[in-house]
Amino acid sequence: MERFTVDGIVVKTSVTGESDYIVWVLTRNRGVLRAFAKGARGTKSKLHGAVSQFCYGTFTFFENKGVFSISEAVLSEAFFALRNEFTTLTLSQYFCEVVLKCVEENADSEDCLRLLLNCLHFLCTGSRPPEQIKCIFELRFACIAGYAPMLVACDECGEYETPVMYFDCSTGQLFCSSCGQDRALPSLPVAAVSVMRHIVFSKFGSVFSFTAEPEVLDSVSRLTQQYLQNAVQQRFNVLRYLNEITDG
Repeated sequence: MERFTVDGIVVKTSVTGESDYIVWVLTRNRGVLRAFAKGARGTKSKLHGAVSQFCYGTFTFFENKGVFSISEAVLSEAFFALRNEFTTLTLSQYFCEVVLKCVEENADSEDCLRLLLNCLHFLCTGSRPPEQIKCIFELRFACIAGYAPMLVACDECGEYETPVMYFDCSTGQLFCSSCGQDRALPSLPVAAVSVMRHIVFSKFGSVFSFTAEPEVLDSVSRLTQQYLQNAVQQRFNVLRYLNEITDG
């Protein structure tokens, strides 16, 4: 039996038994762990209130024959403000679904945890547009997962920038106006290319530090969500629902 303590955030919960939870925790250095939280639904449980979705804290796990259980949890942040707006809550659940489907157990997950925590923080404070946070999460997560798009210059001729460029969501290649015009690819204004380059190439401490017009963020968002899905070969149910409520 192994016992260890690690920081993490709950990305999913499921009810089991009379008073138990099954929880999925994105940990700092052990990927996503699925664990039982016995008795956590009871109001007198020391785990009560610390193992709900979005709860970030320090968790003590026991592992026995490949089955994990949580014995202790010290809550640091619950991100309560995420629930104030339905769209914000849905966007946060989308981020969690991406993590749940794409981060494996025992994976190096510190960068992913940092990204998710910062995105939830900015959604809570409302200091960045949700569409901007969505673009950052999708494109930066793709980079962390090893699927950074090739945005330095046109993949064919090496041209750094033209007023309109084209992005291939299947391959992550960027093309200038001349090389991309006959490729049946979505076009991007140069401002959108600049946003994508900032997200991919900036240091993490400054990745949220940019502004863009709503129409630019919208065009980037439509590409980043498709690129992430293609890169990780997953489809996300919450994203489909999110697009329905925001487009409708």
